[in-house]
Formats: sequence, structure tokens, C-alpha cells
Amino acid sequence: MFQTLDENINYHMICKNTDIFKAIENKFYENFCEYKELDVIFLINNKNINKNKSSDENGIHKNDCINIIF
Repeated sequence: MFQTLDENINYHMICKNTDIFKAIENKFYENFCEYKELDVIFLINNKNINKNKSSDENGIHKNDCINIIF
């Protein structure tokens, strides 16, 4: 689940645990293209997500909330 702090975005996406986060990010931007040009930070448990690692490697698990900061 992707969520902004102000909860304007509350978006659920199904992904594999082996998906590289960059691919997940691109799927997010397909639905929210207006944010693609912004300097977006994705956090899981208050830690920056490494876009070159898989969900497993970033410690992202089923039903986790990924915070989006602009």
C-alpha cells in the first residue's frame, strides 16, 4: 500500500516479493503520472527504500504501508 502523510494517496498494488522496487515505482507512476517529475522519497518503517533492491531486500512485506514524501 502506498500512502502520503496527508492521505491524499492511499493506493494498493499487488507485487511479488522478488520485484525490484524501481519496477514497482514505475507502476505507481503509471497511475499517478503527475508525481513522476517530483523528487519523491519512498519509505518503509521510516527507512529509505533502495530502488535497486527487491521488496524482500528492502524489508517490504505483505500489507506494509509505503510512505510517500514529496
